[in-house]
Amino acid sequence: MLLKIPILLMCWFLIPPHLAAKFCVQKYVNGKWITKGDCGGREKMSSLQKQLKIRAADEKIKKIENRIANGKWVVFQRRKYGNVDFFRGWYDYVNGFGNGDGDFWLGLATMHQFTKGGNMELKIKMITRDGIYWFAKYSSFRIGPGSDFYRLHVSGFSGNATGDHLSFNNNDKFSTKDADHDAWPGNCASYGEGGWWFESDVYGCGSSNLNGNFHKTGLKGIWWNHFLRSSEMKFRKRA
Repeated sequence: MLLKIPILLMCWFLIPPHLAAKFCVQKYVNGKWITKGDCGGREKMSSLQKQLKIRAADEKIKKIENRIANGKWVVFQRRKYGNVDFFRGWYDYVNGFGNGDGDFWLGLATMHQFTKGGNMELKIKMITRDGIYWFAKYSSFRIGPGSDFYRLHVSGFSGNATGDHLSFNNNDKFSTKDADHDAWPGNCASYGEGGWWFESDVYGCGSSNLNGNFHKTGLKGIWWNHFLRSSEMKFRKRA
């Protein structure tokens, strides 16, 4: 029995650390991420990486501030090329993902920061499967805080899109595949394969989801009561 102990210790030191099994559990509970064990990735960054990340975030914020100050539109969602996966979890939708020059999502935290004053308007550009251009404009647009799951506040529809399919989502919380805040018994974000403010009840998930699967049709695709080829969402300060 005593001989087994040195052998186990020897095996422990001989096994490379990166091959050792890691204990990692991440769970989203009541608006917060709870992490147990060594999950690596996000938590492990060098001081230089952290500085570069902070600097990049500061530059992004300054660009947005300048655009708003000059009355220009700030794009916060684009689906055009289909090379970015939008079937993601809460962390990514809060912080943003993708490439600003291509398909991307700005991030709920940033959107809240710039719309919380309630003096913004929203415009959505869409192209249907048949190549028809639609737009929907809303005179009032605001995203609530993270403590309220980035609740949507939108009203004042106009445009040539076939119907207003976002005002129904007014006052709805944001949901993702790992953070279900809709009223449907299932998970609308998992069903629709993308995070959204789902206008949901016990009967379904509503009539829009512009963050659905780019490569699928119907309710799992980019959806505005019709299947779309592309979409772009943007806000600016009301004149």
